[in-house]
Amino acid sequence: MTVREAYDLRMNGMADSAKAGLELLIAEDSTHAAAWYELARTEHHMGLGNPRELFGRIENIQLAMDNAVTNDPDNVTYSFYRGYFGYFTAYASFMRHQPDALEKAKEAVSAFESLLSLKPDYYEPMLYLVEILGVPAEMGGDSAKADAYAAKLEGFDAVLGAKARELRLPNDADRVEFWQEVLAENPDNADVLEQLGKAFLYKDDVEQGANYLEEALTADPTRQLLLLDLARYHMMTARRDEQSRDTALPLAKELINRYLGSEPIPPLRAYAFGLSAMIESVSGNSEGAGELREQAMAVDPHFSKAFAVPPLLLFTAPDEVSHFHSYFLRPL
Repeated sequence: MTVREAYDLRMNGMADSAKAGLELLIAEDSTHAAAWYELARTEHHMGLGNPRELFGRIENIQLAMDNAVTNDPDNVTYSFYRGYFGYFTAYASFMRHQPDALEKAKEAVSAFESLLSLKPDYYEPMLYLVEILGVPAEMGGDSAKADAYAAKLEGFDAVLGAKARELRLPNDADRVEFWQEVLAENPDNADVLEQLGKAFLYKDDVEQGANYLEEALTADPTRQLLLLDLARYHMMTARRDEQSRDTALPLAKELINRYLGSEPIPPLRAYAFGLSAMIESVSGNSEGAGELREQAMAVDPHFSKAFAVPPLLLFTAPDEVSHFHSYFLRPL
């Protein structure tokens, strides 16, 4: 089995077989960086399929990831995943009030900064650094460094710079107004339309938020995951306000069905079936929920059970440089 074959197996719902094949590759050659990298992502994928097990897999993922970087230190793809996963573990530690959270945050910053020494114009790691360094100092933040990375991004690209500047705004700033001003300077930009739409959602203006997300999807039809983001917003609304369930849940269901109609890759198709199962379960339709879970399991037995959309950098080809970015400190 090659690394690419293992990746293809995982993308088609056979992560167990992929893992077994990768372990054989590594047993034959312990310096096989690509195999270590794909093994780390496979363990991560399988862990999301059972979030309680994910924390038990962290050491294995960390070992595989470190071996990938050690054996191919100039590979930015491997280093980016190391930085991302480091941030993920730091975030998880803070959420669980673990004593090692601060140290993990520093390790994530170090990993991203090491990556930038390899590729100084790698924008996504800089955005992650602006976010993680923007937290309070007791959580590992450094406002001066966050501002410095934001300024670098502004020098590279106006929209990326705006994303970074928004992260540096005070909590009480009007983010709708901020993105409206950016949109005036960058009309029809899908990134800006998306951020403006989500800014409206955070203010619970669902009509305006949905309109701008639809405009972003029109500007860039590849952003089908925006349908799941909006569906998840309606599901969160139903969760915090029971009186809204009868309207919010059918809207979420419709959006998920639209997403499924776009023929997503199997891991994301299974995840979408899982979201639909959650909706049916909350609606009291246990039989329908069970059928949808069975559909999800048939597509990918290890589909993500987390509420958040699984990170797309798990699904890029093994030799592809990922440009995935998501916010850890926001629900959408």
